Amino acid sequence: MDLRDSFRNATRAIFAAKMRSFLTMLGIIIGIAAVVMLMGVGNGTKKSILSRMQSSGSGNLYLTAGARSNVLMGGGGPGGPGERSGVSSGAKITEEDLAYIEARVTYSIVVSPTNQTNITIKNGDTTMSGTGIFATPTYFEVDNVTIADGRMISTSDIDNRTRNVVIGATVQTTLFPNESAVGQPIRINGASYNVVGVATAKGETVGSSVDTAIVLPFSDGEKSFGVVHNVVQRTTIKCVDPTQSSAVTTEITDILTRKHKKVDFSIQDVAAMTALLTSSMTTLTTLLAAIGGLSLLVGGIGIMNIMLVSVTERTREIGIRKALGARERDILVQFLIESSLLSIAGGALGIVISVLGSDFIVSRFTTTSITGSSILLAVGFSIAVGVFFGVYPARTAARLKPVDALRFE
Repeated sequence: MDLRDSFRNATRAIFAAKMRSFLTMLGIIIGIAAVVMLMGVGNGTKKSILSRMQSSGSGNLYLTAGARSNVLMGGGGPGGPGERSGVSSGAKITEEDLAYIEARVTYSIVVSPTNQTNITIKNGDTTMSGTGIFATPTYFEVDNVTIADGRMISTSDIDNRTRNVVIGATVQTTLFPNESAVGQPIRINGASYNVVGVATAKGETVGSSVDTAIVLPFSDGEKSFGVVHNVVQRTTIKCVDPTQSSAVTTEITDILTRKHKKVDFSIQDVAAMTALLTSSMTTLTTLLAAIGGLSLLVGGIGIMNIMLVSVTERTREIGIRKALGARERDILVQFLIESSLLSIAGGALGIVISVLGSDFIVSRFTTTSITGSSILLAVGFSIAVGVFFGVYPARTAARLKPVDALRFE
C-alpha cells in the first residue's frame, strides 16, 4: 500500500467520526490560538515600548536630580507627570550644573533642559488639559520634535520671556479644528499666549507626549507657573555620536560627582535601557509562549487518547488488513497520518482564530503584533504534536498480531 492509499484511509477514518474528530482537534485549536495570541501580545508590547524609546533618540541620556528616577513614566517634577520617587532631600540640577558639564565634556553633545507642569488650555469655549513643557530651542533637536506649521521657540523668546508658544498636534485639532492655530491667541491657566508654531504629530515618547503639550520658553516657567528658580527637573543630553553614549554617561557622572561631592543625580541611557528592555521582553514573550504551550500538551494528550480508542475500535479491521498482506509499516504510517492531520487541521483553525481574535478583540485592549515567525512556530508545533502523540497509538496498532486482532470482539 502506497502513501496515497494511507492518506485516503486516514482521511476516511477522520470524516467517519466528524464530531469526535472536531472535539479531538479542539485542544490543539485552543493551544495554537493561545500560543500565537500570547506571542502577539508580547511582541506588540515590545515594539510599542521600543518605538517610544527610539523615537526620543537612541543616543539620548536623561539627567535628573536624585539617586533614583522614574523617567520612563513621565517628565518628573513635583505636581507634574511622572513624579520621581526616592529623590535625595535637597538634591537638584541647576542651569549652572549644565553649563559646568558642557564646558568639561570632551565629547560632542547637545543639552536640553526642561521643566514640566500640568496646565489647562483654552480657546473660546473649548478647554482641555495638557502638559506645559518649558524648554530651550535645543529641545526640538534633542527630542526629535519637528514643526508642521509656523516656527519653533527661539533664543529671543527665552531671553525676552515672551509669551510665544508651540502647541502639539492634538492641541491644534482640539482647539483649532477648522483653522491654522499659528498667530492665534490661546489661554493657558487663564493667561493669554500667542501660538507661533504647531509641532508635527509624534505620539508618546519617553517622558511625555508633545502632541498634548504646549512648549513654552524655558524662562517663562519661573515667571508665571511657579517653577523654582534655577532648577531643572529633567535634562536630555543628546550624544552626536550615539555609539559614545556609554562613555558620555561615565564622563558626566565623574564631572557632576566632583562638583556635587556626592552622587545625588541619575543618568539614564536610552541605548542601555533599550537593550535591557529588549532582553526582558524577549524573555517575557518566550514565557508567554511556554504558558500557551501547556494547552498544546493537553491537546496532544487528547489526540493520543482518541487514537488509542480508534485503535481499539478498529482492531478487527487491522487484523483483516494484516491478514491480506499489509505490513506493520503500512499500519504505522496510516495512523501517524491520521493523528498528524488532526493536529495540522486543528493548528490551522487555531491560527485563523488567533489572527481574527488579535485583530478584532485583543487589539482593543493592548498592542498586538502577530509575526510570520510565530505562525511558523505554531505550524511546527502542531505537526510535532501530531507526530509525537500519534507514535504510541500507531505502534500499538502496527504491532497487533493478525490472529489476535481477528479474535477481538
